[in-house]
Amino acid sequence: MRHPGNPAFPVVITSYEIILRDFADLRRIPWKFLIVDEGHRLKNLNCQLIQRLKSLNSANRLLLSGTPLQNNLKELWSLLNFLLPDIFDDLESFQSWFDFDVTGDEGSQQILKREEEAQVVTKLHLILRPFLLRRLKADVDLSIPPKHEYILYCELTQQQRDVYVAVLERELVTAKGSLRLQNVLMQLRNVCNHPYLFDWPTDEQGEEQIDERIVSSSAKMVLLDRIMTRLRAEGGHQTLIFSQMTTQLDILQDYCTLRGFSFERLDGSVTNVERLEAMERFNKGGVDVFLLSTRAGGLGINLVAADTCIIYDSDWNPHADLQAQDRCHRIGQKEVVLIFRLTTTDTVEEQVLKAAKDKLKLEQLVISRGKYKMVGEKTDRDEKLKKRELINLLAYDPSKSALGRGADKTITDDELAIVLERRAERATDKGHGFAPVEAVVSKFDQTAKETGDASGVDGAADAVAATAAQA
Repeated sequence: MRHPGNPAFPVVITSYEIILRDFADLRRIPWKFLIVDEGHRLKNLNCQLIQRLKSLNSANRLLLSGTPLQNNLKELWSLLNFLLPDIFDDLESFQSWFDFDVTGDEGSQQILKREEEAQVVTKLHLILRPFLLRRLKADVDLSIPPKHEYILYCELTQQQRDVYVAVLERELVTAKGSLRLQNVLMQLRNVCNHPYLFDWPTDEQGEEQIDERIVSSSAKMVLLDRIMTRLRAEGGHQTLIFSQMTTQLDILQDYCTLRGFSFERLDGSVTNVERLEAMERFNKGGVDVFLLSTRAGGLGINLVAADTCIIYDSDWNPHADLQAQDRCHRIGQKEVVLIFRLTTTDTVEEQVLKAAKDKLKLEQLVISRGKYKMVGEKTDRDEKLKKRELINLLAYDPSKSALGRGADKTITDDELAIVLERRAERATDKGHGFAPVEAVVSKFDQTAKETGDASGVDGAADAVAATAAQA
């Protein structure tokens, strides 16, 4: 850094934290290329990181991201504004043109109407195409085995039902007294995970008890125990278990101890050195389980030794769960990967699934459909999105929501045996207590796969690169 332009050091690799700390020195150097990995971190147009990066003297900018569109089009505009601030300079105008509401049939009908009248979806694709290059794992490594994702359903235990009703009525009383429930939605999600998050049984000395009740009191824990018991019987499997909450990881850690599973753990409190050491121990084999918080363990980690991934509780942002899955389903994986998403029926978790469905539908509409195979590709102003294609895109439903399931839909032992099979093709039919998550996310994509059209892609993008040369 003391000798900018020195050919002996043509590349500088650094972190976001160093950018913020040493910005005064970095801004004095004329950079030929500025490449930002995990580019979706710039989705907040007001964050300090994006302001610092914008101020660097760079001739060209490149963003790398597996999830460039996560929640809304405002985040996508933030990335485009970083790349081409002179072109994408008016967020209000951008939103007025491309304000897509993909929720429900009414939103879909509105998009269809706007496409027929003004080709708004087609125009957005034409705008993005010169600046966006999309690559899937299948485009660069055909040897990666498939992954099969399933939503597994279970019914709340009676203890959970009692706590769930008490939370709804704001009348929850524990051994420590009445609880003030500030965020009812979050508390309901806690109930779905485990009642011990509210009240852990203790012995006469006040010590927390760890026994079979840690399993039997939670429907998800019962289901998890059934999965882990079968995997242990088969032998040779390593498993990743993701949760949003470190308190739930505490319970899972006690479960592993109770059942004699060897484990590693990674959450926000783990240092970088400890993280690397834990990854190395796990990938060497001999460790049964890796417990991870979804946010801390969803990025920058390679755990290809695992062939099973369990999402204990889903994130409101579905792309966080997709990033978590890709810790094991990535280049270097040799086995078929099974992804299990645990969900309680007739609870608030159905609302989480629905929110995830709408966000993934938006990504499918804007990113997956566009023909982003050649960077800088010229746009064809006469090209229009066919109405049938748009209808298929809007019909995309990856969550297979449990809404309205009614009767007990806990997965049976026979169904569990089906989803645990590591076959080349996933089970396609819905079961009594499970639903496969579509790998081919729309009829358009299915047609593209059958005809070999490279513009049709599946819903789990591995990498998207957006690039533009600035004057």
